[in-house]
Amino acid sequence: MKKISFVLITSFLLVACSSKKNVVTDNQGVNTGSTTEEMMKVAEKSKIANTYGSWSTLQTSGNISLGGSKSLSSSMTMKMVRGKSIYISVRPLGVMEVAKLVITGDTLIVVDKVHKRYLCENVKLITNGIPADVSTVQDIFLGRAFILGKGTYSNSLSADCGLEEKDDKIVLYPPKREEGDFDYEFVYDKAYKILSATVSPIDSGGNDNYTVVYDKVKKTVAGNVPQSLKMSTVISGSPAKLSLEYKDFKWNEEVKIDTSLPKNYDRMKGSSLLNLLGN
Repeated sequence: MKKISFVLITSFLLVACSSKKNVVTDNQGVNTGSTTEEMMKVAEKSKIANTYGSWSTLQTSGNISLGGSKSLSSSMTMKMVRGKSIYISVRPLGVMEVAKLVITGDTLIVVDKVHKRYLCENVKLITNGIPADVSTVQDIFLGRAFILGKGTYSNSLSADCGLEEKDDKIVLYPPKREEGDFDYEFVYDKAYKILSATVSPIDSGGNDNYTVVYDKVKKTVAGNVPQSLKMSTVISGSPAKLSLEYKDFKWNEEVKIDTSLPKNYDRMKGSSLLNLLGN
């Protein structure tokens, strides 16, 4: 009888405790003190990370639009080598290349073949001052969350991020940074498809945002990828918008990208970017 009473009392205490808090342990049996809500957030963050697949190269075609003091709208082709380079070929009517944008490392190269001129600047020129590199821009173009200085969001980085549910949306955000750094968030729907990304300097008061809005997210062999994105940024102090639309995706085929500077072309200042592409 004593043994039975002991078992009943122990069971009652366990049930009472679990009604207040679900306790989990790690592989060593150490109490982590995670609540049900915290465990659900961990699961949500993992589901977001799992929408990303591995890839090495990408080739796609579609349309590019740049709006600002000058405007450009054209068909284009794009190539990427993961972590190394991006190549956008501007081809009106899909015929002759009239301009190209190349990003390699943290360098942006824009070449105007019609007027034989080019610029070579830090990629921050088109990211509103965000200290980006080619990997960050690839994440932006492919609709992937990232942590500046650490790379593409993944399960191994999930502990560095917070998560909130707002109405019918899920918001993923890195922890608050020090003054002079950047605050950013990535918004998903309940199917874990990205809707938007926003980055702004912490000391700007939220008035100097770099925003990307995504649409038509498609499942590919490399995970979820939006087929349409619209970026709002500032280029040399002037508001600008860059839009990309993808028609198809070819993954992991051999890709070669020429990142060399043109010869016998006039070099332009970074402030000339909108005019360079608008003429």
